[in-house]
Amino acid sequence: MTAKTKIFTRSLVLLFGIYILLGLLRLLLVKLYPQFSETDYQQSQLQNLLQSNPLRAGIMIILVAPAIEELMFRTLLKPSHTDLVLFIAAWPVFIAATYIPPDVHWFFKVSFLAVVLACLTYIGTQLINPFKARHLRSKISSWYLPIWILTSILFGLVHITNYVETFTLNVPLFLLIVPRIVAGFIFGYIKIKNKHLGWSIAMHSMNNAIPISMLLLAH
Repeated sequence: MTAKTKIFTRSLVLLFGIYILLGLLRLLLVKLYPQFSETDYQQSQLQNLLQSNPLRAGIMIILVAPAIEELMFRTLLKPSHTDLVLFIAAWPVFIAATYIPPDVHWFFKVSFLAVVLACLTYIGTQLINPFKARHLRSKISSWYLPIWILTSILFGLVHITNYVETFTLNVPLFLLIVPRIVAGFIFGYIKIKNKHLGWSIAMHSMNNAIPISMLLLAH
């Protein structure tokens, strides 16, 4: 087992250990303060998708979501030149996805966005000179700690829309997204330590795959 694989394995075990601890603390808090119960907030869209189209759910949650979210939130952590280009390319793709009509078939939507991402990445590599961007990357790398903290928190906050249609924040919702914020820190850690975005995408994918597989088996 290589050093990077050991870091990956230990980080994954740590992540799920923290999940268990947070789950126990959440149960205790809700028992002491019933008003903090999360029963009003369910991931109904996810549950409906798992029931109606498990193949689509698996592809979107285990493959597509981890890739695009890591491109958005982890590429600025001590970025390589490719990371910088991918960060610039990923956000327009994410924004464009919100404007695609919901009746468009999901496969064509994903394929279109993948092509757009590839095109923007290629254009970025041609337009952004690695030598000229070196100073910017160095500056960003020197600020990796606040970037790590900020992107981890933002990563958690964007998942609030898994539970409500419009962004809002209260104690029950905060308790639900704390594990996502923790996950953001761990994904960021593996990106920094192993110096490649592929490791954080792999961990994010496994993080999503385990609970989704359990839900699919339950159905």
